[in-house]
Amino acid sequence: MLAQAASWDDVLSPYIYVFYASFLVSFLFTPVMRTVATFFNIIDEPDRIRKMHRTPVAYLGGVAVFLGLLAGLATSQFLTLHRLEPGWPEHLVIKFSIVVGACVIVLLGLWDDIQRVSPAVKIAGQVFAALMLLVDGVGTKIAGPGLAFLYRLLQAKFGAPALSSEVFDVIVVIVSSMSVIAIIVFCCNATNLMDGLDGLCGGVTAIISAGFLFLAVNLAMFGGGLGTNWDGLRVVLALALLGAVLGFIPYNFNPASIFMGDTGSMLLGYTCGVLIVLMGQGQHPKWFLASMVMFALPVLDTALAFARRWVNGRPLFSADKFHIHHQFVSRGFSVKQTVILMYGMAIGFAVLGSLIVFLRTRYAVAFWMVIFGCLLVAAYKMGMVHERKAAVEPKRIGEGAAEGATAVESEEAGVIEIVDAPQAPESPSVSPHTWPTASQPRTL
Repeated sequence: MLAQAASWDDVLSPYIYVFYASFLVSFLFTPVMRTVATFFNIIDEPDRIRKMHRTPVAYLGGVAVFLGLLAGLATSQFLTLHRLEPGWPEHLVIKFSIVVGACVIVLLGLWDDIQRVSPAVKIAGQVFAALMLLVDGVGTKIAGPGLAFLYRLLQAKFGAPALSSEVFDVIVVIVSSMSVIAIIVFCCNATNLMDGLDGLCGGVTAIISAGFLFLAVNLAMFGGGLGTNWDGLRVVLALALLGAVLGFIPYNFNPASIFMGDTGSMLLGYTCGVLIVLMGQGQHPKWFLASMVMFALPVLDTALAFARRWVNGRPLFSADKFHIHHQFVSRGFSVKQTVILMYGMAIGFAVLGSLIVFLRTRYAVAFWMVIFGCLLVAAYKMGMVHERKAAVEPKRIGEGAAEGATAVESEEAGVIEIVDAPQAPESPSVSPHTWPTASQPRTL
């Protein structure tokens, strides 16, 4: 490892104002967006099947998170880089494609929150956002270190033919482009699938972004030269994401008064995906592996969901009640207990990812393989792949249900239904006005 060139304070202190701006804007605009959503009837109605909240809850929390993220990035343009090099700009240069991709994801999510769009349209929009990054040079060489290591191994062990630098560079760009598209699409859908309980997706993403900030600061401490702007960009993006999410969580924790919707959940996944790609632009693959370990909880939940649907012969994009958080609730945990338990799991993954920083790359790869192998085997043994029929037995559900309600698991699909629940009064936490009826059209 290179000798330390800067302290963590030298790296973080010039950019901390990004966190201030993103947090304050997100915190102040969340209740504003709740009022807007209530006025235009952009709300999430409980269906007593998959949605466990008692009363209608406003959407558009993701718009407030987006505004906080933009505020943080805009603030960075008035700050000085943590390390100044002769001939280089004094201020951070934000890749415009990152902002354009975020706008595409937000518009796509907002469209889905208001009118609903098909999974194919969502994926097309996510691919377009990834292509914008590639056109701007973000992630076009992330596969370079890994392919170089693999090529040297093939040459040493199997006598692979020599490749010219031009051919190798073309292979790197092709593999890197495919990797960037896969990462962005997967991360957007992973956080979207995790957004199933009050405060879950936002809290887990806040923990992940704090872990990414640790990685970004460590990279910047040993960076410099041509990579100074990339180092600063990682730190600024992690700070902006962390502040925007923390400003939203107080309103979203159980019982939530506003939801982020697909607008917010896909935006969080997109930003995490961009940070993972930026980690892959370091000189060593272990930074990319460390970021993937930190993002392991959404990865595990999504991988299990696709494996479960494939094993049980159902469409990959069909909804179910067998995500990790659903299974915790069905095992008797309350909503708050489940969310806090998953926070603990996310913290554990963040700590494991941080440990990779102090290992050599070859050991980091082995560490990564062992972690994910153990997780997959443990999930399989816990019955998270096969949809097991639960006994039809009433049980108390968590804070997300009305007082006196009981939950019954259906033998057909393990769906939790609320029965014998008294009529819940309208929640004053969202709006003091009367909720619009379902017959009233949404107008913007």
